[in-house]
Amino acid sequence: MRFVIGLLVFLSFFGCIDGAHAHDIELPQKLEDLSLFEVSPNIYVAHGTQALPDKENKGFMSNTGVLLTKAGVVIVDSGGSAEVARMIMSKVHELTRQPIVAIFNTHIHGDHWLGNAAIREVYPKARIIAHERAIERLNEGEAQRWVDIFARMTGKSVSEIPSVVPDEGVKGGEELVIGGLAFKTHHTGHAHTDSDVMIEVPRSRVLFTGDIVEHGRAISSDVPQDFDAKGQISAIEYAMKLPIDTYVPGHGQTGNAKIPKDALRFLQTLYYSVKRYYDAGLQDYEMRDKVAMDLSEFSDWANFDQLGKLVSHVYLQVEQADFR
Repeated sequence: MRFVIGLLVFLSFFGCIDGAHAHDIELPQKLEDLSLFEVSPNIYVAHGTQALPDKENKGFMSNTGVLLTKAGVVIVDSGGSAEVARMIMSKVHELTRQPIVAIFNTHIHGDHWLGNAAIREVYPKARIIAHERAIERLNEGEAQRWVDIFARMTGKSVSEIPSVVPDEGVKGGEELVIGGLAFKTHHTGHAHTDSDVMIEVPRSRVLFTGDIVEHGRAISSDVPQDFDAKGQISAIEYAMKLPIDTYVPGHGQTGNAKIPKDALRFLQTLYYSVKRYYDAGLQDYEMRDKVAMDLSEFSDWANFDQLGKLVSHVYLQVEQADFR
């Protein structure tokens, strides 16, 4: 009973906060729709589709940041393939002839870094920066695993997907100045993955969250085995305490504080719903429809039909916490 009251208070608190999106963005349906949307002076975002990688979209599913500095262009997440990265570069060249001087990869998943190779081919001196754990895991064999996954999903051979792993590691907490523009890195521990890094641009009050925040997509549903529900909840709470006006999620619309609030509400409802049914003695497969009902306000989000996978992984996390 105490849980139910707490959940109702939580939901009513967030339900009474109504913030319009800071940017009215229509997400693209195919790679040819890729465009750069200015979200702050000299900061642009190419918003990906909400689809999984396939032959048509070439892995165009995540958001890419493009920041213009005095020294050149900084990219946040290079996309899921060479084709996506080349399309991004063509749009960048419409803005400036300056080189791409640095790339941040927010985490290990292939849709955020498989475009590195195409950019390095054109700009061999570009720095490629990621959390040191992401670099470690990719070099231990996960880079090839992501190449194999995207090759299968996009209908390519492995030899057609070059792989360039980031080579400059950060721990989180660093401030990097590139072209006169400061970038702060944030790592809160195991969240969407164990290798997440959020990129803050303090001067513009913009935060690139990677997939710690997603919008319009069932959060962490693509690779649920990589995420820690409570860790991701804590990471979003941390992000919301930063002095930010504009949040760029890893997937979905860029916007104001409503973007992380929606993501937080999704994850908290998911976790505490699973915990409630776990405490009532239900198995993961028995609670799936009940959890879906608790999350019904998000039923139109992409990948919601994959909720069963999320429930199963959260169930294991709740079970593990119960035995600590």
